[in-house]
Amino acid sequence: MKVGVVVWAEGTTVKFRILEDVTVERGDILKVEGHAVKHIIKVVDFKPETLLTPIEIARLSLKKARGEEVELYDGPLRYYDTAIATIVAEITRDGDVRRPTSVPKLFTDVYTLEEDEIEELNLDTGDIELGFVRMGSKVTTCRVSISGAKAFPHHMLICSITGGGKTNLGKVIAWNIMRLRDRRYSMVIVDTEGEYFDGGDSHHLGLVHSPSSEEGLFFVSYRVKDKGRITYRFRYNGALIERRIRACPLRISISSLHPDDFIETGEFTPPQESLLWLLWREHGDEWLDILLRRPIDSIYASLGRRVMKSTIAVTKRKVHMMIGDDGIFIEEDDYDVLGDILEAVLKGMVVLLDMPGASDAQERLLTVIVTRRIFRKYEVERRINPSRWRRYPTVIIVIEEAHRYFSKAVLMKHGERRDNIFTTISKRGRKYRVGLCCITQMPGELEETIIRQQLTKIVLPLPTKPDYSKVVNYTPYLEGAEEEIKNLERGEALLISPPSGIKFAVPLKIHQFEDLVYEELEEEVLKSKVISQDRRLKSSY
Repeated sequence: MKVGVVVWAEGTTVKFRILEDVTVERGDILKVEGHAVKHIIKVVDFKPETLLTPIEIARLSLKKARGEEVELYDGPLRYYDTAIATIVAEITRDGDVRRPTSVPKLFTDVYTLEEDEIEELNLDTGDIELGFVRMGSKVTTCRVSISGAKAFPHHMLICSITGGGKTNLGKVIAWNIMRLRDRRYSMVIVDTEGEYFDGGDSHHLGLVHSPSSEEGLFFVSYRVKDKGRITYRFRYNGALIERRIRACPLRISISSLHPDDFIETGEFTPPQESLLWLLWREHGDEWLDILLRRPIDSIYASLGRRVMKSTIAVTKRKVHMMIGDDGIFIEEDDYDVLGDILEAVLKGMVVLLDMPGASDAQERLLTVIVTRRIFRKYEVERRINPSRWRRYPTVIIVIEEAHRYFSKAVLMKHGERRDNIFTTISKRGRKYRVGLCCITQMPGELEETIIRQQLTKIVLPLPTKPDYSKVVNYTPYLEGAEEEIKNLERGEALLISPPSGIKFAVPLKIHQFEDLVYEELEEEVLKSKVISQDRRLKSSY
């Protein structure tokens, strides 16, 4: 359908006159047919054009306000609406899709894009399916996916306000990874809200509800008593369904911890860091037990009075706060979950570390501990055994509240910029196929370098100017998208993924995780993989 006529074009920007009685929405993807190429354009804004004088506008608007009839002589000639659009691609007569190298001619017609033409943009060539192409507020049936092998090592940034759909998107990505039979990817999630495993409430589903969870999910929680498989039962549409999930208790021996595990949380000052290193050099694996158990005076004397007592006292307090008293960090060394986590990662599983109610300090410490060991394993194996390393799955590590690790305030906390394990992976992780999925509601706090390094970006509703401006300013292909980002609804997003070949801001509707799993459950019930009947969805394990 024809929607307008080009009236101006420069660079990658096109302005076209909107035909009367035609509706064009921000985010619409349209086409401009030329002789040699077809230009694909995306609407980013609107602007009325008028030849009316200010006096005429004042007179006519006053009449309209009074309820009088307004007659405009030569109205369509003197006033009309235009849309501002960005050229996102060119399609040649041979069907080749390329970056724009020309602009449409003036007075060329603008048409809606049919769904079979959307398919020509190659937005569904990956193995991680995210959702459907969205044309303004209309959702098409054209799927959008990214390549995990290409996108994960170059890192991902997911940003949105609270309630914008970040957790749903995280579950969608995890669902994709679990259902791949060749186990080419693994994913690590630290969940302190209890939302990923079973949904957290009766209105949401979790990863365990998917049939793929039996082989693709590794559940780590202090609620699990013994290593093995746990049985999880829930009811769906009159059927009782059972899952047998691989799981192990979340218990970490303090003797396995290293000073860097604490230092890279960013919570310690240089003198306190020196104390941790000194204890480790003097006492080896017992360094942490000594810091936690011995009196301050005893530690002071054992270190030859080289550290101030006040430094020892404050460091003990900080370490105690991170360790906590909930049984996650234990003195016994007969079992340590870290080896099992690493084994699950190497098997291509989604590793879910479930610790609802944990403090920010505990979450940060556990995230650092796990991330350091994964990166170290991949780094060492690539160097000493490249052939084995190449068989490892590409791993993506989810970093919730990423601004707590990547903000300028954190990285410059002690007067000079200091890297941590996450900034190291941001710079070097792609060489080892270790990527980060940074999730934040405050991207405006992130250091600019970090935003540039996250090549795949998924922007969900983000109405605050400091946040969306930061993302737009340091992201290619997002120019002019400010208004669209501000007006996104829950579950709507803009996707940019150059590693996956997506080099424009694709408007999409993210899959609702529950819809994906309900479709699986319907098929499962039809195949009679049930053990009893009921009408309500319940759960227990």
